[in-house]
Amino acid sequence: MEVSLIPLILKSLPRAAAALVASCLVVSCATSTETPQASASAPRNPSTAADANIERVVLQAYRAIGDRHLFEPNFRNLSNETYRGFASADPSMSLETSDRTFTVKRDGREVLSRPTPADPADGRAWGTLMAELMAGSIEASPALQASDRQALIREAMTATTKQLDRNSRYADPEEARDNRFQRDGGGGVGITVERTDDRRIVIRAVQDGSPASKAGVQVGDQIVAIDGESMADRSLGDVVNRLRGAIGAPVSVAVRRENGSEAVLAMKRSRIIPTTVVYERRGDIALIHLTGFNSATTDNLKSAMDKARAEIGKDLAGVIIDMRSNRGGLLDQAQTVSELFINNGTIFSTNGRHPDSRRTYRSAASGKTAELPIVVLMNGGSASAAEIVAAALQDRGRAVVVGSTSYGKGTVQTVVRLANEGELILTWSRLQAPSGYTWNELGVLPNICTSKVGGPGQLNASSVDSSQGTLMRWHALRNPTQQEVTDLRKICPPGDNSPEQDVEIALRLLRDRGLYAHAVQAATQQASRH
Repeated sequence: MEVSLIPLILKSLPRAAAALVASCLVVSCATSTETPQASASAPRNPSTAADANIERVVLQAYRAIGDRHLFEPNFRNLSNETYRGFASADPSMSLETSDRTFTVKRDGREVLSRPTPADPADGRAWGTLMAELMAGSIEASPALQASDRQALIREAMTATTKQLDRNSRYADPEEARDNRFQRDGGGGVGITVERTDDRRIVIRAVQDGSPASKAGVQVGDQIVAIDGESMADRSLGDVVNRLRGAIGAPVSVAVRRENGSEAVLAMKRSRIIPTTVVYERRGDIALIHLTGFNSATTDNLKSAMDKARAEIGKDLAGVIIDMRSNRGGLLDQAQTVSELFINNGTIFSTNGRHPDSRRTYRSAASGKTAELPIVVLMNGGSASAAEIVAAALQDRGRAVVVGSTSYGKGTVQTVVRLANEGELILTWSRLQAPSGYTWNELGVLPNICTSKVGGPGQLNASSVDSSQGTLMRWHALRNPTQQEVTDLRKICPPGDNSPEQDVEIALRLLRDRGLYAHAVQAATQQASRH
């Protein structure tokens, strides 16, 4: 059984928003099915997390919410839920609220009372109020005093973010470290591991050029010991953490091979960034699997394209970009990936409450792939940065989208690193395609819905034309109702699978230039009308 230890989500260092020094912008979902890569992150600092001050964390979070959240918050309502989460470890504690005061009680007896701020949107004032109420509650409650501070913070912040929107959330310090690894990389050996049904820790991938690759680690090897210490009863997380460390630091890994032999392999950790790009040749077509957007994605995609040109040469007929189940990643990488295929003009725009959230992202690049035919594969697990790229290429007439309707996450998050080393992932702007429509909740509609096509042999111009009216309605919507969203998503229901038929239809399109051109023209006609 594969275990997802390191969720794939996060960051960007956008070219705007210089004022957000303490945060970063992200477009991604909160979960992932990625197998953990044991190759990451800086060593932990246990004292930092252990000494976490809950009042300081809540004050910091409230300030960020007040300044940056997409919608102006009502802290009067929010604070009530924050306190409920915080005090959940002690049922005797309660918060009574009125228009003018918040009063903490224990077993019905008043502990302390404070006047409420006049402005319900003043994050600093309400954060200060909550810090005082929490400090007083801990002093009055033996149960809260005995509770782990990180657990209290987690309960408070989880209750808070649930009141904001479906994509704002809190990541505790351990998850946040893994998040930072996924987007930035860190010291490690470059392997992907999983726990099998019989409890073995087995290597499922070895990154090219990594310390593990150079030391002779092989896919299928079982990890027996690390630095001479048996891993037999260790959790998958423990194994991953033992493989991480400072760049340049030595580590030895004892493995048992599939043939029963054993070896002890010595290596030095290096900076590892998880691989998000895999190239596969399909005759005269380059099939590129794009699984996420981290700080190395655009460079790795360029390398994959260079490899395809070198292998296939002048016969290269087109590119399939497979972003099925790609949950997203860095905002700036969504921009630079799009720039590889769009010569100039708008890629996407963002709009939110904070002035720095309002921006149009344009391409000024002139890449080698500007005229190469492209098919993008999407499914219901494709989100955020993947949707940015798909919507931009579809709107600008640079690609035909094939598959099923995507997830529908058309918002950008700012990541605030909190005092306890956790992260507040906060929605701060909406995304718009070049034609002006937003796919939030709605998703990106494929030009060709594979569930409506019997197979590549049945693909023809009428298959493409049948989606034109729906695309027009899709792109015309600016503020769709929930019922409109539900009805439209039924037309090409989002699927979780990645069938080979999607690839076969893409191959057929790219090898039939007339049909491909017809599909592109149909999509751009719809986009240009709005």
